[in-house]
Amino acid sequence: MELKYITQENIDEAHVNITSAEMYAEFQEYNQRMLDMQKKRARFWRDFCGMIIMNALLIPIGVIFSFISPLYKITGMLLPNYILMFISMALFVYFIIIRKIYNWKIGLALSLLLVFVNIGFIILAVANPVIIYMIEKTDRSIRNETGYPHFTQLHGSYKSMVKDGEVFGIESEGVYATGMKADNVVPEDPFAKYRIKPEDDMGMLADNDINKE
Repeated sequence: MELKYITQENIDEAHVNITSAEMYAEFQEYNQRMLDMQKKRARFWRDFCGMIIMNALLIPIGVIFSFISPLYKITGMLLPNYILMFISMALFVYFIIIRKIYNWKIGLALSLLLVFVNIGFIILAVANPVIIYMIEKTDRSIRNETGYPHFTQLHGSYKSMVKDGEVFGIESEGVYATGMKADNVVPEDPFAKYRIKPEDDMGMLADNDINKE
């Protein structure tokens, strides 16, 4: 998103000092945008972790029953199954997890190697490419966004006073403006000129001050 008031320094510090209504509007828009991106990132991690868990559960089970594999029928030995499984998994970890190359074709090729270990791994040969395609699509939609990859929302501090809904100075902690309200805000008091200092101990209004007007 294009930012006019929020700087990269604000993003790095996850904090911005709001001094105008326009800046407050951009601050709200930015935080909403970061919330939307966080939801997409959560969807990415859900699919990614689901794929890892699925493989971690199915592969050991498939290896246990690898004596029914096509490779075992050809060689009559289980060792080639274990070697092929190790190669496939090592490449999967390297390309997908370490290098973060989310390419469904790589997932398909590595999963097809497992079919020689156990014909049941045809499930992974279908599921892995589909999931990798989904996470790559999600990652592509967020990788160029401001705040990637953490999408941290900003904490705003308010140091502005407002008159008739418009920011005019920096006096108190808060912002008052049209359609905006924050805690601990002290708006301009139209009766302030009639109030006396507490130490005078003459009550809330001073008649002599009023009469002077």
